[in-house]
Amino acid sequence: MMLKKPGKNLANTLKAVTKTKLHEQIVIQIQALIDKGRLKHGDQLPPERELATIFKVSRHSVREAIRILEQKRILKSRPGSGTYIILENESSVVQFLASAITHEKHTLSEIFQFRELLEPQIAGLAAQNATKEDLSILQDILHRQQQELDNNAASKDLDQDFHRALAKATGNAVLLQVVELLDHIFLKSRHVYSQRPQRNRLSLNGHQEILKAVKNKDSSTARELMTDHLNAIRELVIPSNNPENS
Repeated sequence: MMLKKPGKNLANTLKAVTKTKLHEQIVIQIQALIDKGRLKHGDQLPPERELATIFKVSRHSVREAIRILEQKRILKSRPGSGTYIILENESSVVQFLASAITHEKHTLSEIFQFRELLEPQIAGLAAQNATKEDLSILQDILHRQQQELDNNAASKDLDQDFHRALAKATGNAVLLQVVELLDHIFLKSRHVYSQRPQRNRLSLNGHQEILKAVKNKDSSTARELMTDHLNAIRELVIPSNNPENS
């Protein structure tokens, strides 16, 4: 998953630490950047080696600071991806929503109904707020999606990456948390027919049209295209003659 990497700007903000409990000072500085809005939910920290250079400490001190911030549920390390700001405590409503939905009996039809309520609004807000960096990330995902059309597992992951990056582009941390927390539920609507090349192509075409509207800052069209996209995927996954769609 490709998200905003603010590491280049942090070098001018973070300071070298010199006192005994070095990892505690690192924790304080990172928390201060979050409090000031310099680091937000979904932002990725620089690699451990780069942080050690910025703070002028050992990588052990950096690892200890990251461990503490993970215990506080401020950071989350994703193997093979990096370490991200998660701020799980900032919205208990989101946690409640995820818990409530998780414990319900889901049908594909219900999942699509929920996505159709949420994701067109995300597309419209992204069209208003997406930065150049957001657009670059979304375009890169679509480039890789084009290259991986015959790779079913990669296509499924990139589909998920696009919708998550679109939520990030809204600039609304709560919306991003909703999408991330419900990913495991939404995955069912991507999984059933993920082996079909037709699904991969349909997904890519829909994403390309949505991104075009987002680039044009056309919120209304972005919302409409997302609705059309979800309806097209729904019809492929749950044809109208499927008993589950009746």
